[in-house]
Amino acid sequence: MASDSKNVRIWLLLLALTAAEVALAYVKAPALTMLALLVALSVAKSGFIIGWFMHMKFEKRSLRLAIFPIVIVLILSMFAVLPDAHAQCSMCQRTAQAQDPAGVDRLNRAILALIAPPLTILTGIVLHLRGKM
Repeated sequence: MASDSKNVRIWLLLLALTAAEVALAYVKAPALTMLALLVALSVAKSGFIIGWFMHMKFEKRSLRLAIFPIVIVLILSMFAVLPDAHAQCSMCQRTAQAQDPAGVDRLNRAILALIAPPLTILTGIVLHLRGKM
């Protein structure tokens, strides 16, 4: 089983990967490039979550190998529905494009303001639980 310090390091790594995903929203990258990076970051995050917090790293190799094809099928399924995923956010995209640069900045700040409370609560819970250990 992993030590508490290792779990905290993995959690901080996951937090950094999430921050990188949020930062990608501010980079003016082509949609396909951004999507590829987001998928790669998501796969990495899910690997850490499954490996450490769901204890798959400590299971037998045969069980880990049995999970691998399922992950591949899920990733391929995600790419199969990719065209629909872009259409779902078209309203937000049109709203942002209709804004002037100051409006886009306000929209980005609002997104950050909406994510701050859950991250603060989650950080508080982790620190509180860490203090009890």
